[in-house]
Amino acid sequence: MGCDNNNTNSKKQPVLCKFGYVDYIVLASTIAIALAEDFDNTDLNILATFFAVLSDELALIASVQQCPSSEDGDTSEEVFVPPVPDVAVTSSRSKTNFKNNNPKKRTVIKKIKRKKIKKK
Repeated sequence: MGCDNNNTNSKKQPVLCKFGYVDYIVLASTIAIALAEDFDNTDLNILATFFAVLSDELALIASVQQCPSSEDGDTSEEVFVPPVPDVAVTSSRSKTNFKNNNPKKRTVIKKIKRKKIKKK
């Protein structure tokens, strides 16, 4: 995987390998900040969900395209590693409410009822 410009078997040479990882981090941060200034929380949640789905679909396409086809004659076995999807918060609830409604981290609070005992 990665950027291998010496790969003569591929028809297309990778274009996005010309930039380093820091360039992509700066670009993503800049775009996120610019979008956050122009949209409200509901729009940001929709955009985050859309980009998460887009990212998952691109990862799926890239993974499937790496699978050897029967036409290639390549009999070596490759290990398929499924992509890990990014999870975007799609709820407009506040962070504290979101954390309390998470079924994995839900804390059970039992109320203790005090009964009055009549004295004789």
